[in-house]
Amino acid sequence: MPITEASPNAQIHPAQIRPEVILCCGEDKVALLDALGELGFPAGAPVSEFRSYTVWTLPSVTVVLSAIGTGALEPLLYELLTTGRVERIVLVGTAGRLRADGLPLGVAYPIREARVAGTGLDRECGDRALRPVWPEFPEGPSASIVSSDFYYGFSPALAPGDYRHRLAGVRGDYERLSVEMDMVDMEVGQFYALCRLIPDAPGLRFIAIKGAANAIDNHAEQNTHAPSVLRDCLEKALRMLGLEGRFEALSHA
Repeated sequence: MPITEASPNAQIHPAQIRPEVILCCGEDKVALLDALGELGFPAGAPVSEFRSYTVWTLPSVTVVLSAIGTGALEPLLYELLTTGRVERIVLVGTAGRLRADGLPLGVAYPIREARVAGTGLDRECGDRALRPVWPEFPEGPSASIVSSDFYYGFSPALAPGDYRHRLAGVRGDYERLSVEMDMVDMEVGQFYALCRLIPDAPGLRFIAIKGAANAIDNHAEQNTHAPSVLRDCLEKALRMLGLEGRFEALSHA
């Protein structure tokens, strides 16, 4: 039987869900709206808000802003994907750069490989690489990422108050994966895992695009580079979805 009522946790009505979805987790709403506006997103786009979720609906794409981490992502993806309406979904947002000689700040990359460490899906996923399902992975540079629900725990030693000695497993994961992966965030690994687990039938296409807004030992600089990361993510997401690279045409589709 088709689902016709709004979902309980995000209050998303099926009529709001387009086959193409852009999902953003944990970003500042003003920064996201600024980046969307630079790409022609209509200021009067239909919007609904409930709890930590904001949903904008255009004729050709649904844009969703969620809170950070597994606890916000899992119920949202369940309520989006079990409707059977989503065909392609792109996750966008900022991350932390793990190595000083690594990726440049402010630039977004499609994520070819993700791992989880300190999340609600660690037991299910183990240490295996999690990958997107996309018809043609974009040519050019890409990146790897580790996702954790510990924002500060998956970081170098903190001063004052380094509590990581009480998180031996997470600290071990950090010491190992911080030299193996390019970036750290709080969603991509779970996103890749849940997009495979939730749908009853194969066919969903999903990929993440992330960029480093700060070095992992300098959380304070993230707001400086977040605007350029978000704009680059959104430009690449629109291109990958075949949506002309800007939003103006979509508002009249």
